[in-house]
Amino acid sequence: MSGLALCVLCAAAVASVRAFESAQFFRPERYSRGDTNVRPLQAIDSAAWIGLGDMSLAARETFDTVHAFDADDTGTFIRFRKRFESDGSALRFDVSADERHVLLIDGEIVSRGPHRGLPAHWYYQSYEVKNLAAGGHVMEAVVTRLGAHAPLAQLSWRGGSFILKAEGVYDAELTTGKAVWLAAPLENTKMTGAGKSRTFGAGSACEITGTSFLNEIPDESRLRAAVIVRRPVTATKYGIRTEGWQLFPTERPDQISRRISPGRIVSPQGGIDKTVPPNEKREYLWDLENYYCGYPELRTKGGKSARVTWGWTESLRDRNGKKGNRDEYIGKNAEQALTDVFIADGRGDALFTAPWWRCGRWCRLTVETADEPLEIVSAAILETRYPLEDEGGFDCDDPSVAPIRSMCLRTLQMCAHEMFFDCPYYEQQMYGGDTRVEILYLSSVTRDDRLARFAMSVFDYDRRSDGIVAMNFPTRGTQESSTYTMCWITMFRDYAYRDTNAAWLKSRLPGARNAMEGLALYENGDGLLEHLPGWSFVDWAPEYDNGVPGQGVVNFQYLYTLKLLAETEEALGETAYAKIWRAKAERLAAKLQETLWDEKRGMMADDAAGSRFSEHAQCLAILSGMFPEDLCGRMFEGLTGAKDLVRTSLYFSHYLFETYFRFGRADLFFARLAVWKDQLAHGLKTAMETPRLESRSDCHAWSAGPLYALPAGVAGISSAAPFYRKVRVAPQPAHLKRIGCKAPHPDGFVEVNLDFSAGTADGAVSLPAGVTGVFEWKGVKTALKGGANVIGRGTRAGHKGLTDGS
Repeated sequence: MSGLALCVLCAAAVASVRAFESAQFFRPERYSRGDTNVRPLQAIDSAAWIGLGDMSLAARETFDTVHAFDADDTGTFIRFRKRFESDGSALRFDVSADERHVLLIDGEIVSRGPHRGLPAHWYYQSYEVKNLAAGGHVMEAVVTRLGAHAPLAQLSWRGGSFILKAEGVYDAELTTGKAVWLAAPLENTKMTGAGKSRTFGAGSACEITGTSFLNEIPDESRLRAAVIVRRPVTATKYGIRTEGWQLFPTERPDQISRRISPGRIVSPQGGIDKTVPPNEKREYLWDLENYYCGYPELRTKGGKSARVTWGWTESLRDRNGKKGNRDEYIGKNAEQALTDVFIADGRGDALFTAPWWRCGRWCRLTVETADEPLEIVSAAILETRYPLEDEGGFDCDDPSVAPIRSMCLRTLQMCAHEMFFDCPYYEQQMYGGDTRVEILYLSSVTRDDRLARFAMSVFDYDRRSDGIVAMNFPTRGTQESSTYTMCWITMFRDYAYRDTNAAWLKSRLPGARNAMEGLALYENGDGLLEHLPGWSFVDWAPEYDNGVPGQGVVNFQYLYTLKLLAETEEALGETAYAKIWRAKAERLAAKLQETLWDEKRGMMADDAAGSRFSEHAQCLAILSGMFPEDLCGRMFEGLTGAKDLVRTSLYFSHYLFETYFRFGRADLFFARLAVWKDQLAHGLKTAMETPRLESRSDCHAWSAGPLYALPAGVAGISSAAPFYRKVRVAPQPAHLKRIGCKAPHPDGFVEVNLDFSAGTADGAVSLPAGVTGVFEWKGVKTALKGGANVIGRGTRAGHKGLTDGS
């Protein structure tokens, strides 16, 4: 067998040197809808949307429900093409499509998009292409409409449409509606199995014959002039808004696009065969050795009628369907993998890829040849995710901490794309509760707030008439949750204290107020919420009814939300609104204490009958800051001492950790890390959805809590004033003798390098220039200034400082 190791095989992949340079740039953001589609507001409004000739202006396709699936619909793939002349000057343009596009110049990919949104807030991206040689070039856009085969988060107004606006001398040559683009349908790629995938929300698999949509070139005879499916936006006298896509410039950077070949082929050990002989079947199990999101890329030669399947899964299962140790593969299979099918037609340069990315740790490739041998030129992954890299860092003398932090960072990276995901493999949905904690986790590793602002904004765009926001969005179908609406409201206080874009925050605040007023519609005569609409999910505690606790817990969350909204209003100088929310919170706190306080147990009950007590109720009550300190102290004693409480899962551990740190008990946080250590011991590369080893999802960002808790709790770095104008550093080392931490700040970084081996805090704290703060240690407060600050006796000999992320 002429087998080759994977890394050697992928090195043989076809490569080319780009003859030009391209880069994304950003148009000024617009925070409100205003006159979008009422009159031209931006350059792209002068372009027309185009499509195939059989798409009339009256035609419209929507996929408004989860179940809108036509068994005969295998997706639509269209190649738009325009030849143009360059004078050597830079080419700048804006571009979008419905549902998605891959834009190419001279066969080289320039961009993928558009970034996720909804028709009433549809995004376009902007690019500058430099070093184009003078002379003729070809721009192409491969536009895909997967319909019901698309991931649930993919929305559409009229699939198969494309728009591009070029600047300057390229305007007449390339702008759709001015220039004549040619278009033809592509036939090689078919979507299969909609609604049958075990992954639920990640879309369907595909079957490709010959070569993929990216390099399928239609015959010239099939190309015809594209037609206008929506004309340019023009001003109207009567405020009439043009129907369809309302375009906004994206605030998000493009996803990373990196061709990689990680891990190893574990079966057979010789690697992937360079050539598979005629009438043979070969199976290859590829351990990526980490979790990845990426487009599969397989290049082949010859092998007419050969059939290749490429499946992805998070974990292998044994004969009993159990995952067990994720590193183990002997006696296990990948039967539940999402699998694409590639059928060779004998051509000399075939490329097989998928229209949407796949993810997991394990890949299974099966090759079955017919009467011709199949040469496998390369097998690689085009990695994709949000460009989230670790700008922060945490270092200490406990060697068990770094692997946990790395696992949590990888989890967050795999769940951050054009939007946040609860999980990349199963659902690819953005839920309010998940997103609230994900944004906090994100803030611990990067100063980039763009993905966070998009997430908070897009929930607002889908707000209901009664103020309630969707439980998850964007998505096809409708899911409601009042508790996740509360989570959405609390995101704004988080932003108000950790970031600086006050103008954007103020534009979203009316929505938060509307949501809070909508929740108030469900107050009873005592001011307590009851009979809330939707799924009042709080946590996957086994004692709860499908995640729904007693109404006491929900009302403590309501109290917590009221308090945080009041603080958001105060941060923006809206004192009148702040007084309203604080007054409501005070009345609610009094009623909750009257109704749910158990004097004998010294805790808040989950219900008026006192039939159940939980960590959730104590945490939310304490974190609300609305109860006397002595009462909070008793609740904390119950929280840490009672044996019969409903326990928090991995998701709600964020609130538990915040409560531990409020009382200076970082030791309890470190004890709880046993759950994450157990996952590492069982081969997990990312954090699971629930603490159970057989958890459905192996990668769930709400479980990345230690990523935030280490800098915010253990290193004690937090915002002490709106928009992070002041910093508080109050370390809680517990058993640690040394802490080095670098935490992102809008103006730079807060760096802490401290030694606790002598029972004192000695070292240095550095703040961004112009930022002040306070250092707290054992009840003593020390003022901090911008720049370096000596703490105690300063840096001790041999102390290791943290100068970059680790």
